[in-house]
Amino acid sequence: MNRRSFLQKSAISAAGLGLSPLFGGTYQSVYGQTAASNKVKVALIGCRSMGFSNLSKFLEYPEVECVALCDIDDEWLNKRAADVEKKTGKKVPHLYKDWRHVIDNKDIDAVIIGTPDHWHCLPTIFACQAGKDVYVEKPLSNTIEECNLMEKAARKYNRVVQVGQWQRSDPHWDEAANYLKAGNIGRI
Repeated sequence: MNRRSFLQKSAISAAGLGLSPLFGGTYQSVYGQTAASNKVKVALIGCRSMGFSNLSKFLEYPEVECVALCDIDDEWLNKRAADVEKKTGKKVPHLYKDWRHVIDNKDIDAVIIGTPDHWHCLPTIFACQAGKDVYVEKPLSNTIEECNLMEKAARKYNRVVQVGQWQRSDPHWDEAANYLKAGNIGRI
């Protein structure tokens, strides 16, 4: 599996990952083992909350390796570096305070952008320009203009850019929608 197919499969797998225990499956039983030379090298920009949650899910896949973390807050940067080391048994080789250093690192294949909403645009555009694929947390931006710029960059540089919508794929949201559609709380 190469990095492009990994990112494409991750969109589908992310939605179904929570259901796999229901069917008795594991990642390895579906996709097999991964050669060490075929790792997707990922960096996280924005280490708190959803950014780290996304990275943690990515690290459940054997072909993902976290090679860099970036956060302006030393406390969170160091805490998440320790969390990754505990989870993977490997020290994160690069810790950055400035996201531009992540973009400049040629060893990185893909970035997860978990920064506050108003900081999604520039890292996404620069990552695409540098040949990196992007998983960016929702909302994509605060303006339509920024969305258009990010889409233009993804197309121009032929990059995979996925916007995180994990909450929408959890089964309890479907249950809630069906409950409402059944009229259980009256007319809405």
